[in-house]
Amino acid sequence: MNIALLQTMHNRLYAFTDPESMSGILSREEALTLQSDMVQQTFSLLEHAPPADLYVTTEAVNYPGQPERLPGPYADYVDAGPLLDRFSRLAHERHAYVAAGLYQKDAEGRLYNTLTLFDRTGARLASYVKVHLAGSEQRDLTRGTDYVTVDTDFGRLGLSICWDMQFPEVCRHYALSGARLVICPTWGWESIYSHARAYENGIWIAGAMSVPFRSPIEGIRTPSEVIAPDGSVRAVASRDAAQVLLCRLDLDEMRDLQVLRMHDRRPDTYGRLVTSQTP
Repeated sequence: MNIALLQTMHNRLYAFTDPESMSGILSREEALTLQSDMVQQTFSLLEHAPPADLYVTTEAVNYPGQPERLPGPYADYVDAGPLLDRFSRLAHERHAYVAAGLYQKDAEGRLYNTLTLFDRTGARLASYVKVHLAGSEQRDLTRGTDYVTVDTDFGRLGLSICWDMQFPEVCRHYALSGARLVICPTWGWESIYSHARAYENGIWIAGAMSVPFRSPIEGIRTPSEVIAPDGSVRAVASRDAAQVLLCRLDLDEMRDLQVLRMHDRRPDTYGRLVTSQTP
């Protein structure tokens, strides 16, 4: 199967480490324009991407900015309905699975960081809510409580988002659930853990990263990439540009590594892993 990771380049709405760009309150019009620019960048990448079986966006393509910089209620800046409809149409038109990272809100105005998967007909297969919230997300968003696997015509997928990958239990859960590939929209992909998650579970990992505002991806952070079950990198994107990263993979390749990793476990000795919250 072919997977396409839609790597975007952030605008100043995401200028988390740029004091000049972060100073002051944005007008509603400025915030909505910046938000719309990022949404349209994602759709442009998808609409012009080469054929693939699965397209994966980055995290929260409709991110509205930090609430302290926005006038009015934060939830008023989130309306995922039209975007979900558009992703659905594109999945149908391209006869492909589309995994869309979006902020969504419920009827009570609670906000969630989500990953919604559409099938080749445009039907909504599943929606995952980010379980491990990072930083200010813990203040602004509602966390998820369940991990989601989805069966496709090329294999079983596990759904995750950004900070989830910092915790080895997430991919281990997916490996034990029979997932062959874990996909992860993110703004903070790091090779130091992503390669380990693939290797220690014998599964494929694919992260769709964004390029930070005004700088390339630096340090231990890594561009969008596809990682094989032996921890090797099969495809990696640019550090300083938006692009579509296309990679062909066979989810049956190195299947024996997943069988080995799971078969030789000793669950009877792991009690503390699920009973203790802190050291």
